[in-house]
Amino acid sequence: MPIYQYKATDKGCDYCRGGFEIIQSMKDKPLTQCPRCRASVRKVPSLCSGYTPMLSDSNLRDKGFTKLKKRGDGTYEKTT
Repeated sequence: MPIYQYKATDKGCDYCRGGFEIIQSMKDKPLTQCPRCRASVRKVPSLCSGYTPMLSDSNLRDKGFTKLKKRGDGTYEKTT
C-alpha cells in the first residue's frame, strides 16, 4: 500500500502541523482531518520513494543517447 503525506491547513497539533505520513489503500478517500486532533488537513505532493534517475553521462552514452550542454555563448556542445 502507498504512503501518503498530509499537512494541516490551519492550526493543528505537533503531529499534523509539520506534516505526517500514513499508509492507505489507493481506494481509500483522502483524509480531511488529523487523526489525533481533528484539525483540517490536505494531501501534499511527495516524491516517489526509491526512484533514482539514471541520467549520468556514462549511462546515457551506454544506452545510445546524446546529451547536449548549453554553453555561455548560446551554442550547445556534446557531453556524451
